[in-house]
Amino acid sequence: MTNQSATANKIQLQLCAGVEAHVRGNLLAAENAYKAVLSLDDENATAHNNLGFIYGQQGNFSSALEHLQTAVEINPDYATAISNLGQIYFSLGEGEKAFELLEKAVVSGSEDAQNWHNLARISLLVGNVQRAEYAWWRAHNLRPEQADYVVNMGIAVAAQNRFAEAEKIYQAVVVQHPQHFNALLQLGICQFLMKNYGSARDTLLRALALNPKDPSLLRHLGLAELTLGDKVAAANYFKALLDIRPEDQDARVDYALVLLDLEEWGALAQQHEHLQSVSTPSDRIKHYLQIINDALAARAVH
Repeated sequence: MTNQSATANKIQLQLCAGVEAHVRGNLLAAENAYKAVLSLDDENATAHNNLGFIYGQQGNFSSALEHLQTAVEINPDYATAISNLGQIYFSLGEGEKAFELLEKAVVSGSEDAQNWHNLARISLLVGNVQRAEYAWWRAHNLRPEQADYVVNMGIAVAAQNRFAEAEKIYQAVVVQHPQHFNALLQLGICQFLMKNYGSARDTLLRALALNPKDPSLLRHLGLAELTLGDKVAAANYFKALLDIRPEDQDARVDYALVLLDLEEWGALAQQHEHLQSVSTPSDRIKHYLQIINDALAARAVH
């Protein structure tokens, strides 16, 4: 084996080791492997891209930019690096530059579903739901076995108030993947928005069995139970949500109002104290805090 082929073999082994470590979530090992590649070949675009992606995950955007820009300079048609670079620019608040790169990536790498997914995700974040829907549709066509793309497409459809269509999308995923948590969650939320409260509760309870600590799930279960008249169950879900996210002031207001209806005065007084301590209360907190104040004051008089 020549020195050149031996070096190439080392590079390939380190790249594989880096990818395997990255998939396992061992970012330090992955970073070290990619750095080892660059010590052997400082113009290895794949190592620069992968290292830049890791730095992006860690929030080290300056280092991410450096490596991703280098990857694109080495290989101007490297769609994955272009797409990753676009995501970094978006994180830095440079939306116009971000979309220019994300759109460029789906042109040069139109057969890579991940590029379409990246474009869709950022499009949804800025409210361009039609572009998000189309991009996830393209991603799904390229990777039909990837259920997440279909669920995400359903989210974009639901964001356009096409709830019946979104419901069918989620239901199709649940038929094929009965334990797909996000499909069940989104289906339940969609049914809630369609005012099918009983179906929403049943669907969300299926999701609860898979992930009992998801904040969005607990919030919507609380709202569904409240709408259906089971205030005790609603209170339990709101309390569970606050146990996970004590900073969620909207949930605290919801919980306090249910406690008020249930005349649980001791627990209500505790929530009242929490709400009073909020440094910058929202208009919603101010409004309901006055109602709670009045109720507690009237209770004290009697």
